[in-house]
Amino acid sequence: MPAHWPFIFLLYLLPCKEQASADSIVKVNAPEVTAYAGKSGEIYIYVTVKKGYHIQANKVNDEFIIPTTLEIKADEIITTNKQSFPAGKKFRLEGTSDYLLVYDGVFKITIPFKTFEKIQQGKYTLDAKLHYQACNTKTCFSPKTVVFSVTINVV
Repeated sequence: MPAHWPFIFLLYLLPCKEQASADSIVKVNAPEVTAYAGKSGEIYIYVTVKKGYHIQANKVNDEFIIPTTLEIKADEIITTNKQSFPAGKKFRLEGTSDYLLVYDGVFKITIPFKTFEKIQQGKYTLDAKLHYQACNTKTCFSPKTVVFSVTINVV
């Protein structure tokens, strides 16, 4: 076996370690929502981006930038309307003169919803996915998806 195989093995593992750290950059919190049959309400999704990182905003200035998006699976019992993302903050990547629109820290996504008039009392779960691309001041990671659910308690 060649003498340089440990070095090659380490190079193979390094991207895995870096990618594993990228998985812990974004956390999603979706508190349970209470609703009444036939009424409207709002779902609040709180996204926390680890200090020293940012994710691309929902509205981006460049077609090659991957925006942050939210996919939520509703149905005829609970329907959702247009999601509301905050405005992005201006950020300049080292070595460039263009600004990106990004999110960092904690931000909130609001989703209006309505329950069906004849919905039964109880808890309903909506599956959701947050798609994002995280970066630091020098580099960007591969796009990621956080899978989570939103619970709506109909009373």
